[in-house]
Amino acid sequence: MEKIKLIKNAPLEVGDQVMCVRMKDNFSPVPTGVKGVVKSVSDFNGDKLYYVHWKNGSKLALIEGEDQWRKITNVSSSDQENISENKIVLVRTKADILNNNLFIKKPKI
Repeated sequence: MEKIKLIKNAPLEVGDQVMCVRMKDNFSPVPTGVKGVVKSVSDFNGDKLYYVHWKNGSKLALIEGEDQWRKITNVSSSDQENISENKIVLVRTKADILNNNLFIKKPKI
């Protein structure tokens, strides 16, 4: 089983894998949890735009400072040993979803 690490709003490069946490698009946002691959990066008025091909077929860009994402990286065995003591599970409760809260971090038992 491949281990992955999710890094919140990390800078992205072409080819990086990403998971959408929250997109502030009023018309057709990418839902939370959808994964995609960065196809290009540009700079517009000082903000980075990450153009992503999402697994749901969308090609909307992530906007730095507006949207929230997690960069997906593989964890090597040495990194896995370093983070194994601090495992965190991201949990969304029904109340969080209704109140538009993102995630509650709870230690894994």
